[in-house]
Amino acid sequence: MQSLNVLLVGSESSSALNLILNSKYLRKLYTTFEHDGTVEIRFNTFKEFAQKCKALKIDIVFVDDTKLILQGIADVLRKNFVNVIAITSEWTKLILSNRFAHDMLEKYKIETPEIYSYPKCFPLILRADGLKEFVNSMSELLEARQKISNYSSEIAGTIFLEEFIEGKQYTLTSFFDGKSLITFSELSGDIVKEYNAKLEKMFVNEAANFIGYINSHVILSKQKLFNIGFSLDFPDIKEDLLYICISAIYQKLNEI
Repeated sequence: MQSLNVLLVGSESSSALNLILNSKYLRKLYTTFEHDGTVEIRFNTFKEFAQKCKALKIDIVFVDDTKLILQGIADVLRKNFVNVIAITSEWTKLILSNRFAHDMLEKYKIETPEIYSYPKCFPLILRADGLKEFVNSMSELLEARQKISNYSSEIAGTIFLEEFIEGKQYTLTSFFDGKSLITFSELSGDIVKEYNAKLEKMFVNEAANFIGYINSHVILSKQKLFNIGFSLDFPDIKEDLLYICISAIYQKLNEI
């Protein structure tokens, strides 16, 4: 396998930095920040950035900057035929909209806490786009709703109530290559395989057009994994990151 020119978008504190530097497939590392032994790249627009990547013959761009991912950096790079490891703006709705994420998970029969139309019992979770509040009584619920309403009537319109589930929390990190998905976790066995298969089916059936990673935050309860949200924190994995991403670019994650 060839060695690669890699560009990391993020900061010096990025967890991806050491993963990339420690890969045996790295030829040269470019970054969007100052770091000894790397070449710093600056840009003003995503289009300008894409052109610089092509001029420098960058093989893979890693994006470890949630704000830029939400702004659609992966869309522009893909449109300009630059290999980028990040989800596209369409799928950031899994992070931005709790309701969208819940509806999508329910559609593909991925376990998720039940939604209540009224507070059946306490404790429970009050959710809104970008917000999550644990409430233990009706007074706490009313106070939380009012606080959100005072902050933003738009966000208040996305409020819903969710079942509180007790159990141990885990983070599953999944890479998707356009047709296959592979999940890394400290958990193992059929329970993770089943979750991986359902999440893969969701992305494939919905024609997700990205190569990238996403974290699932889950609770293990009664031998079931309940998804309680997604995030874009860069995964901290033990495997060779560049090997995984090269496999993803060539749509060969199923061979790992």
